[in-house]
Amino acid sequence: MDERAIRKIVEAAFKTQFNDVEIFRINVRPGFDHDDDPIVDVNIIYDGKVEQLDGAGIVRVRSEIISKRDDPARDPAFPLVHFIAKSDIGKRDPATV
Repeated sequence: MDERAIRKIVEAAFKTQFNDVEIFRINVRPGFDHDDDPIVDVNIIYDGKVEQLDGAGIVRVRSEIISKRDDPARDPAFPLVHFIAKSDIGKRDPATV
């Protein structure tokens, strides 16, 4: 699955659960974990406070992203989803988070 398709899935899943929280940026980075298994790091940087996201909503967003990925046999990269409040990154460039 390409980065654009992943961003689209992530945005839709996030908006379904947290429609009152604005997404500032979605960073998608393919890579490998410590066992050399393929992964896709997905950082959702949202413009809000940490407290605005509840645990159940976070789990539902992650589950939806994982369930909507392409055929795991053809595209084995597992999505690792992280939720980051824009206020937590300070003055760092959101593209580097």
